[in-house]
Amino acid sequence: MRKVLVVDGTFLKSKYKGVLLVATALNGNSNLYPIAFGVVDSENDRSWDWFLRHLKLVVADERSLAFVSDRNGSLCKAIENVYPLSQHGICIHHLLNNVVTHYIGKGLVGLIAKASKSYRVVDYEKLFHAVCNISPAIGKYLTDAEVGKWARCQFPGYRYDMRTTNPAESINSALRRPREYPVIPLLDSIREMLTRWFFERRNLSRKHTKPLTIAIGKKIDRRIRKGRTFLVQPVNEHRFLVLGDTIDCLVDLDRRTCSCGKYDLLKIPCRHAIKAGLTVGRTPSSLTDDVYTTATWRTAYQETINPIGVPEDSWVVPDVVGNTNVLPPESRRGAGRRRKRRYVTVEDKLRSSQGSQQKRRRKCSRCGEENHNRATCDRAI
Repeated sequence: MRKVLVVDGTFLKSKYKGVLLVATALNGNSNLYPIAFGVVDSENDRSWDWFLRHLKLVVADERSLAFVSDRNGSLCKAIENVYPLSQHGICIHHLLNNVVTHYIGKGLVGLIAKASKSYRVVDYEKLFHAVCNISPAIGKYLTDAEVGKWARCQFPGYRYDMRTTNPAESINSALRRPREYPVIPLLDSIREMLTRWFFERRNLSRKHTKPLTIAIGKKIDRRIRKGRTFLVQPVNEHRFLVLGDTIDCLVDLDRRTCSCGKYDLLKIPCRHAIKAGLTVGRTPSSLTDDVYTTATWRTAYQETINPIGVPEDSWVVPDVVGNTNVLPPESRRGAGRRRKRRYVTVEDKLRSSQGSQQKRRRKCSRCGEENHNRATCDRAI
């Protein structure tokens, strides 16, 4: 499993509203792998701190861990407080939307997107300088947003190819209907979804016999085809100069690096590394990170997500649970002044009904006569 967690929140649509918080990763086959869910009143400092502290019980804080999220202030603060060792990246889609919303920067979105995707620092710097020359204001905004959080080649850790919060939003989309349910049916729907996903992917991984997962195997095949015409010049036993692409690249198979930058950041051999490896009899699977292997893929689904196997009337509820006073969700008043009405008496109701009976006489908007409307009017005008 890639050590990158995408965290996001989505609104619930049941009677009591609230927010569903999600933390998810991607497995080696690029499938969603949910880690944690939480139901809270709203996205605020307290709720995000509570969610991440419970997440920390199963996902330890370490420098190799990375988070990807939007720029929600409460979430950013909670990550900094609860996971101080981890790295934090922001979703490029949210950043680009902010540029379009707050600046006249639609024409620069393409340049910024390319800069964020760059694998080499030199390519990033060229694109970023072009953005700053066209719009210094946008350049300052991007700098204030911390370049290391949105530019792939400047990120201090490894976020692989996870540049957006799309994984979490995909889970939110899969739960579009259950988000209208009360909390207990919502959580049971999540359990049903995970049970189905684990069963299907466990069977799929068991049937797969190749060393790399299906998605990565297809990616490797495409790169093999693209690198067929490259020329390889050995430098020593593990370093090679690969010629024939848009730039000449120096590959180090032992260190798993390439001067194109892609191998370093994605941990999947680029077309240059694949060509160099095949030249000396090293297969692409031997050059790929363990998170993309079929063995790791199978391990991720070796456990099962079980339903509650005991009928509700047979549950043994611990005292600590039974004695807990469950409070209703916090509610917030909507905007605007509250309407004040006095108690409606019987006389008020009678007067209202009499008045409404008198006011029920409506005239046709076409001819002006009573007892019919425009749709049924047959008067000659």
